[in-house]
Amino acid sequence: MIRLHSTMASINGYKVRLLLSILDLEYELVDIDMYGGEHKREPFLSLNPFGQMPAMQDGDFTIADSHACLVYLARKYDPTNRWLPVDAEGEAKVAEWMSKSANEVHQGPWMKRAKIRRPEAITLSDAEIDARCDHILKLMDAHLERREWLARPHPTIADISIFGPVSMLGVSGYDTDRWPAVTRWLERVRRLPRAIDIDGKPFAA
Repeated sequence: MIRLHSTMASINGYKVRLLLSILDLEYELVDIDMYGGEHKREPFLSLNPFGQMPAMQDGDFTIADSHACLVYLARKYDPTNRWLPVDAEGEAKVAEWMSKSANEVHQGPWMKRAKIRRPEAITLSDAEIDARCDHILKLMDAHLERREWLARPHPTIADISIFGPVSMLGVSGYDTDRWPAVTRWLERVRRLPRAIDIDGKPFAA
């Protein structure tokens, strides 16, 4: 049984839960008390010494970091290799967008949500965070004007990774409808079979 150590409210944990659901994999969510600092002490630190969620166990194998979890699940449990292509061009394009997720998306859309949940930990102004959101979403919107998915002609873990924080912008006070191609892409992800929201519920039809 796969065990995912994370809090339900974690966007990074949500990315992994979303792929687990889409791949129709059984798993146990081990809820971590983030506000109580459970991820900064043992036994969690034995899973991830960096003290960051999520961490995932699959039998005797342990992996931490949401992107590493996505890579592992896609490579091990998707025999079609669609979610993480094996050809050089496809894998490189997925890696390119995963890098954007870890950098520009993290510094903008992810920060937007994090500041609401932990305002004392985020010192950036709302204006600076919004400007960062504008920057990456403008680039994404232009990119998605010409295609349906970020990396390949079909969805990949790059879409799953970036969907997590971008999908939370609306409830965080940022209007994604300003970017029509991004809005259409968000709806495509929501319509994927077995896609779930951050609360673990299927999206409304």
